[in-house]
Amino acid sequence: MSAVLDSRRQIGRFHLIRSLGQGAQGEVWLARDPQLRREVAIKTVNVEGAVDDAAVRDLLDEAVLTSQLNHPNIVTLHDGGQEGGRPYLVFEYVEGDTLSALLKGAGPLDPMRAARIATDILRALQFAHDKGIVHRDIKPANIMLSDGDAVRVMDFGIAKLLTADGRQDEAFMGTPLYMAPEYAERREVSPRSDVFSAGMVLYAMLTGQSAVRGATLDELLAHLRAGVFTPPSKLAPNIDERLDSIVMRALARDPNERFDTAARMLEELNRLVDPATLEPSPEGASGTLEFLLRRMQRKSDFPALSTTISAVNKTTSSDREAVSALAGSILKDFAFTHKLLKLVNTAFYGQFGGAISTISRAIMVMGFDRVRSVAVTLLLFEHLQNKAQADDLKDEVLSAYLSALIARDLVKRAGVRDAEEAFICAMFSRLGRLLVTFYLYDEHLAVEQRVARGESEAQAANQVLGISYDELGVGVARSWNFPEKLVASMRPVGEGEIHRPVTDVDRLRLLSELSGRLTAVMRDVAPEARGAAIKALAERFGQGLGVTDVHLKEALQHAVGEMSRDAGILNFKTAQSAFFNQAQRWSTSQAAAGGAGRESKGRVGAHGDPASTDAVLGQARVEDMPTMDLASAGGQTREARAAILRAGFQDISNALVGDFKLNDVLRIVLETMYRGMGFRRTLLFVRDPAANALKCRFGFGDGTDALVRGGFAVSLAPARDVFHAALSQGADIYIEDVDSERIREHVPSWYRQRVNARTLALFPVIVGKKPVALFYGDADPPGSLCLGPEELTELKTLRNQAVLAIKSSGV
Repeated sequence: MSAVLDSRRQIGRFHLIRSLGQGAQGEVWLARDPQLRREVAIKTVNVEGAVDDAAVRDLLDEAVLTSQLNHPNIVTLHDGGQEGGRPYLVFEYVEGDTLSALLKGAGPLDPMRAARIATDILRALQFAHDKGIVHRDIKPANIMLSDGDAVRVMDFGIAKLLTADGRQDEAFMGTPLYMAPEYAERREVSPRSDVFSAGMVLYAMLTGQSAVRGATLDELLAHLRAGVFTPPSKLAPNIDERLDSIVMRALARDPNERFDTAARMLEELNRLVDPATLEPSPEGASGTLEFLLRRMQRKSDFPALSTTISAVNKTTSSDREAVSALAGSILKDFAFTHKLLKLVNTAFYGQFGGAISTISRAIMVMGFDRVRSVAVTLLLFEHLQNKAQADDLKDEVLSAYLSALIARDLVKRAGVRDAEEAFICAMFSRLGRLLVTFYLYDEHLAVEQRVARGESEAQAANQVLGISYDELGVGVARSWNFPEKLVASMRPVGEGEIHRPVTDVDRLRLLSELSGRLTAVMRDVAPEARGAAIKALAERFGQGLGVTDVHLKEALQHAVGEMSRDAGILNFKTAQSAFFNQAQRWSTSQAAAGGAGRESKGRVGAHGDPASTDAVLGQARVEDMPTMDLASAGGQTREARAAILRAGFQDISNALVGDFKLNDVLRIVLETMYRGMGFRRTLLFVRDPAANALKCRFGFGDGTDALVRGGFAVSLAPARDVFHAALSQGADIYIEDVDSERIREHVPSWYRQRVNARTLALFPVIVGKKPVALFYGDADPPGSLCLGPEELTELKTLRNQAVLAIKSSGV
């Protein structure tokens, strides 16, 4: 067709000026419209095979439909027709270049520039989706950028109207590098398919490369269907965790795990790129809560905090494989994992016959709920302290922690069954005040001024914010997936008469209120008046919780001691906290006067920081814990890697000494492999006789939740591949690159479709000459692990400990 056009230099009434580009589906020309005296872009569209009147008619019908897409971020479709029996489409002409050309010349874009471009793409998509149209081919080549990065999305002329079942015709359309996995697998199209493609485009802008790898079309499609992609921050360190999270959610393999609409993804990106400070809405309480949540999202550290707290709280001890889910949420942050283990060991070392070096072991010996409460506490300390704009925050965080320690100390007397529920409830009972202090500091100061003039804190907050601190805290707790029981117990008791509680929620509310008020006595009451204030609290809460002023003094002094001990591990600069030093002086005076029945476990040095934890740890020191500050074992020294493995070996040995559950030990083995070797992903497959396969039971690392839920399995049927070789021969296999010429043909297609990692390690568990389990690890890119003979020997030792556990359990 190009030859015909070159000779005639005209299509219909349009005079061709020059070719703008050519692709598989046709050619694009710059042309002149003599009738309307404007330049236009004309796309000639190829129809496969002989001229097909029905196909042409369908295309022109779609042209009529898409001509209605009048939006500032969409290239307008003006007209359509046929030339020589083939259809063409006439678009407005946009001066500029494609995003594809920009990326080829400039490489990765600044993250904020990339995010802003993505917001315009999403605006265009949402407009089309609202009219029932899915683009199906969002890619950099279809994004025009004019001066100032004004975005215009092209090629809606080949979009499809959504059908009732979300499926399209069988013709394979689109670009594999950017198409959604469900389309590659099932030709399934929905607005979430465009969301995936937009995520892929954003990924390319941030990293300068596609998230999909492969030397051939089959390899590209296999990686796409597997749906496991390297986070962009691992390729470009200037990408922050919020943008990373948005991209990876858009690229979720399961459409239900993505943003449900382009508008929802746009909202998340807008929180990132729009620096304007919003004012609280006049809508009262709900408007202020929404404003606070949005303000929190704009802070550099808070989206990660919200996401992690939500993930931790989603898991409950009644969930199937809850331990794996909780451990997996914590292990996503290596530095956080190390700090949590350090805190766990400071508080509990010596009770369990050795240091705890894995999250799985910590959950096994301390209990699911205890580890979860420690994790949530540490998250709060990690993200909400030492902020220059609010020195008050230091005292607020420590006050919250002291209240939690008091509540845990009083649970038995108060008749509360779950100490960890009491701890979390008290810790977060002042969450609203704490968050306003950090995120709405001017409003916090205004509240304090009103309180100083005699208003109650609740009245002052309602006047300034339109909502009380308590209601704000409850609203945020709900957004973090706190159990409803804990949310209900965070509500204040009020000033009425206190009766003996009859429900767990009532007990938790009373205990949380009492703990907070006892902390307030320490913080706000003059030293000479504290005794009388504590006695008044005992009189008010005594009937309901069975406490006396002696009990309260004991609990307070004990909690101050624990706070002193834990402050160093929490990395809290206690010398800068007036509240901490005030509490420590009171505790010291009480001890000197014999005012408490128990000795404080914390010792404080001259500057208010813990002088030593050796008394708690016995022979070992917390500082000897293996470091986890590096993101992967590939970046660790051999010594650091060896230290993590040694600690893991000891964890497993300690677990095997007493009564143990087999799954607990296997989980510790798998976690030690993951943390000690720097695998991108580790999985445990367990034999399912009914299916004649090894099914994925649990795992750690990228995308493991989806693999477990998706029923990922290794068949035990004979096959000529590396998995069958490992299982049938009991052979440990380590492959540095599955695409190497010698190995490629022995890697099964199902593996490439589901995972397709380039580096692979298999350690089968053989009992009674039968394969009963398989430990699996992988990594990307090839050579990133560099496992030598010594490391492979250590991995075999871990596998052998698993064999010992299986035999000991009688399985």
